[in-house]
Amino acid sequence: MMGGGGGGSGLILVREGFSVILYGVGSKRILLQRFQDECLQDKPVLMVNGFFPSLTIKEMLDSITDDILELEDCPVNVHECIDRIESEFQSDPQLELYFIVHNIDGPTLHTHKNQEILSRLARVDNIHLVASVDHINAPLIWDQKKLSRFNFLWWDVTSLLPYTSETSFETSMLVQHSGAVALASLRNVFQSLTSNARQIFLIVAKYQLNNKSNSNYTDLVTPFIAGLPFRDLYWQCRDSLLVSSDLALRAQLTEFLDHHLVKYRRSIDGSELLNIPVDHATLTQFVDQQEK
Repeated sequence: MMGGGGGGSGLILVREGFSVILYGVGSKRILLQRFQDECLQDKPVLMVNGFFPSLTIKEMLDSITDDILELEDCPVNVHECIDRIESEFQSDPQLELYFIVHNIDGPTLHTHKNQEILSRLARVDNIHLVASVDHINAPLIWDQKKLSRFNFLWWDVTSLLPYTSETSFETSMLVQHSGAVALASLRNVFQSLTSNARQIFLIVAKYQLNNKSNSNYTDLVTPFIAGLPFRDLYWQCRDSLLVSSDLALRAQLTEFLDHHLVKYRRSIDGSELLNIPVDHATLTQFVDQQEK
């Protein structure tokens, strides 16, 4: 634990090149604040609240260039700015920055672009990252390249404390379903599928989008979409030469089920129905991205 005297261990680990990431049920805000107060009193610290809906990555970089490095001619372009920050820290080993991020998986930080920038900061030897995550699917926003840069050391700090600060904003990821986190998770899992499996998944997705308002598709008794009949999916996949048999399709669907990409249910007449448990807007954005 980082509190109760364990903060020194966290300090040693980040100095050794690890990024410490806190996870578990309950707010970690007090724990991170205590770590800052007890271990980093006389050290340069940048604290970022990832749950702020108005936070931008440029503001975060500006805080480093203006307040920590005190640069007067920092580039406006984000990528040039991160290049400059890396260069400044690498050229002066005496420079140090302790980078504390509450909710690194927050609504404005979890995008591919922002995580790319955060991972670049974390890989700099004299920038030390300590962060927290709260979304159960947060690890899906990082690919192997980013994970290698972050070099995370995971600490379970389950506190069961209420998410008072984190949920004080209307767009907090814990107040409503975060479509963007779902989109990032969906995209990462989708990329791991075979070409045929991707095409099968897109057939289900497009059918779901095209039939959203169809009373024969939407279950009027229950509040969720009934789904695409398995037999209809089978014949579409067979016509497209994606599968050669019923068993081949079921094997592909087993992978979808394992990744929680689709859900099964049975209709009143016993038919097998499939639907994707993602909201309409997120699924639309995902399909649009795949067709570009």
